[in-house]
Amino acid sequence: MSPVFVGRDQELALLGEIFAGVSQGSPGAVLIGGEAGAGKSRLVAEFTAGLGGRALVLHGGCVELGADGLAFAPFTAVLRGLVRELGRDGVAGLLPQGEARELGRLLPVLGPCGDDGLGMARARLFEEFLGLLAGLAEHRPVVLVLEDVHWADGSSRELLGFLVRNQHTVPGLLLIAVHRSDQLPRSHPLRRLLAELDRLAWVTRFELDRLAAEAVVAQLRGILGRRPDTALADEVIRRSAGNPLFVEVLSSGIGAPVPESVRDLLVAPLEPLPDRTKGAVRAAAAGGVHVDHALLCAVTGLDDASLTDALRPAVRSNLMLVREDAYAFRHALVQEAVYDDILPGERTLLHVRYADAIEADPALAPDGRAAVESAHHWYASRRRPVQALAASWRAAVEARTSPTHAERLHMLGRVLELWDRVPDAADRIGARRAEVVDEAVRAGMAAGEAVRAMELVDTALAQNPDAVRTGHLLLCRGELRFALGRPGDLADLREAARLMPPHDGARAAVLNTLTDRLLAVPRDEEARATAREALAAARAGDERGPQITAAVNLAYAEARAGDIDGRLPRITAARAEAGDLGDHGSLMHALRCEADLLQGFGRYEEAAAVARRGLRAAAEAGLSRTSGPAHAGNLAEALTALGRWDEANETIEHALGHAPSPGLHAYLLVLRGTIALARGDTPLAVTCSEYAREVFTRGTAYAQDRLLLTHLEVELHLALGRPPEAGRLVERALEATEIESGSRYLWPLVEAGARAGVPGLDGTASRLPVIGPVQRAHRLAFTAETRRPDLWGRVAAAWADLGRPHAEALALLRAAEAAAETGARASVAEHLLRAASLEDRLSAPPLRARIERLARLARVSPGPPAGEPDTGGAARDFGLTPRERQVLDLLAAGRTNRQIAEELFISVKTAGTHVSSILAKLGVTGRLQAATAAHRHGLVRTDERA
Repeated sequence: MSPVFVGRDQELALLGEIFAGVSQGSPGAVLIGGEAGAGKSRLVAEFTAGLGGRALVLHGGCVELGADGLAFAPFTAVLRGLVRELGRDGVAGLLPQGEARELGRLLPVLGPCGDDGLGMARARLFEEFLGLLAGLAEHRPVVLVLEDVHWADGSSRELLGFLVRNQHTVPGLLLIAVHRSDQLPRSHPLRRLLAELDRLAWVTRFELDRLAAEAVVAQLRGILGRRPDTALADEVIRRSAGNPLFVEVLSSGIGAPVPESVRDLLVAPLEPLPDRTKGAVRAAAAGGVHVDHALLCAVTGLDDASLTDALRPAVRSNLMLVREDAYAFRHALVQEAVYDDILPGERTLLHVRYADAIEADPALAPDGRAAVESAHHWYASRRRPVQALAASWRAAVEARTSPTHAERLHMLGRVLELWDRVPDAADRIGARRAEVVDEAVRAGMAAGEAVRAMELVDTALAQNPDAVRTGHLLLCRGELRFALGRPGDLADLREAARLMPPHDGARAAVLNTLTDRLLAVPRDEEARATAREALAAARAGDERGPQITAAVNLAYAEARAGDIDGRLPRITAARAEAGDLGDHGSLMHALRCEADLLQGFGRYEEAAAVARRGLRAAAEAGLSRTSGPAHAGNLAEALTALGRWDEANETIEHALGHAPSPGLHAYLLVLRGTIALARGDTPLAVTCSEYAREVFTRGTAYAQDRLLLTHLEVELHLALGRPPEAGRLVERALEATEIESGSRYLWPLVEAGARAGVPGLDGTASRLPVIGPVQRAHRLAFTAETRRPDLWGRVAAAWADLGRPHAEALALLRAAEAAAETGARASVAEHLLRAASLEDRLSAPPLRARIERLARLARVSPGPPAGEPDTGGAARDFGLTPRERQVLDLLAAGRTNRQIAEELFISVKTAGTHVSSILAKLGVTGRLQAATAAHRHGLVRTDERA
């Protein structure tokens, strides 16, 4: 390594600036690219060395293993280092639940794993790793360095993306990912991930360029200990082209002939070494950049002392480095050059030796990696297809119980690639080709490789499989079409259900999936029939999970028809059973359905409480970031209706920060846009609606998604004084929607259409079902708008009964307008006074402007100026907002900011802001004083938080 580090002052300063921001609580991630030898690792090493004790630095490197990397290798390395430093219990104590429930899949010493399905286990593993980083960052900033991410396997790339996307939830974390840009062809999957992450506000991405001529001269001066003469400097500048590694290698050969190629340049230090050293180095190169000492002993046939003696000259010449119980090439380019120099026959023999050694003693491979490494070496030997096929299948089978879905797909793809080269392949592995294809489809779906999975499904269906297998494949295709936003998903699911025989264990699953999709369209009558069929199919099997899901779906579907009081207890009972069984998936499904049902029937406080239970259930399952946003959507919708817009916005912002699915993202933005429009922030409302429209246009979107968005767009046009455009949107939506199924989402649109002057809506309204008090309130508002303005007072009362202050205030305003038409000034004043009082709570400037304009025209007073405080209430509660009261409850219970954030599903930064505001309002300087004051003044609530 060069004794001097030159030409990178600007990059070092940039890393320092980002770290300073991270130290103050801002998120920060850096993606560093550059060609091999550009000095990327050296830059990071110089930066982290300069931090001293100001940060905890964690290192993890990706390991090349054939066409793909070793699964989760960099994160396993980080865990291993932490366990070595903190001990098993010390690591577990940093996790939110105080135990490692899934990290044991990466490092078995951390303990046994949970028994949930692999999809949930994978999500929980990701959240646990992020939670571990959060625990570490509470004490001092953490710098996580991931090297060689161009070699990262699919699972590692997914975890890297998850960490960066959720990084803003972990104050004090700086993530640095380093990759070789010359190793990224256009089709490389890392390219897509880097482009996606680069769009995040807290991500900085840059390429490390080659050194300028003056920097090359400075590097040579440091290496030689003197200023190089002009001829030498010119030669090195020309031959190295500014690559620091090549400058270093060229400088070591001064006075000797200059090699003609880069490869010769890199392997030149090997040439003068003894033959047995060359042999050991070549054997190591066949094992990769890093190779364990014990494994290399087995491959070379040398004992410990002999191998040490053989490699000592390579270490002395700086060709190889010692890394604990392993050896590593000084640079990946050196390993590649040495490996390329091995003759084909020798290369085959070395890979066979590696495979034989690992199969004879699996402990020579990293924990749980023997099958994968053996499969890699058999495949790399190129001449042993039988062994490569069998080993790849073994690795795929072992991966069934791990969350490494991308690696399992890779191994299954290799089995299919080798299939025709092994005449008796089915007998060799004990499985037919069709079974391998079906497993590859499932692995592709689990890994998020929807396009590859779809290709496999289409290929399999083209071969005219039997009816049962066709049903299974259509189930997969239906889910894949939905995920990819392609039409035909419902048709596939219907046909899959038809083809699957009654005794098939997957029949209940396909019927449950079909029910979910039908409810989302919505096609309630078909959904109810399918749910009954699903429940019967589930009861014919032994598993309770599908039965609980089917029971919830049936009760939910029947309750939507109007019988909420009769069906809600069934959902509650199913939810309780799921909780008793520890079935997190069924529990959260029941809670989502229950919250949505309560929301639809106007029981918003209950809906909010159930949504919070859903958030707690997600947290207890270790899935706050994965499953939490869906429950947050339920909560935000209820809070929006209740007029608790600040809380709703905090919930929406936090949920959006967890990178929800595009459909959920769009739904959350519709809620945010609705609040923004009510508060007069029209540009934000437009932005939200445009993004949501883009999402729903390019993907699969059902009626409820489109109608929620269309309602926002209609209200936007009306607010901007464009009734004709609003009317056209309503007409198009009504033409495209089945009236019988969408009454919950159609009534608000029909009412808005009446305000836009859309003709012929009476007929639509007469055919539209009216289910529950919310729809009755919309129908009453429609009637008041179209022909009975005297009903606006009753409309306001209906919204008041439901606890929807904004809708109530708007109805009161319309009632005041109707009273003004008749000259009833006393009624005008009364209605406006009540509307103004509601506006004070909501902070809705457009509403306030309309109230004040009508008051001026009618020459009445709407009450005190907007925002005038209620001094009596302030004296009692110190001016604390409802959200601050919630935070105070938790603060008084001894919760940290992080725990408050997790409980309320807000960011740690937002929790800290609330705590600071509470301290200021109470006139105290610390948390203990705040808790004491809260108890003394009776501000702490002992009942369950609303």
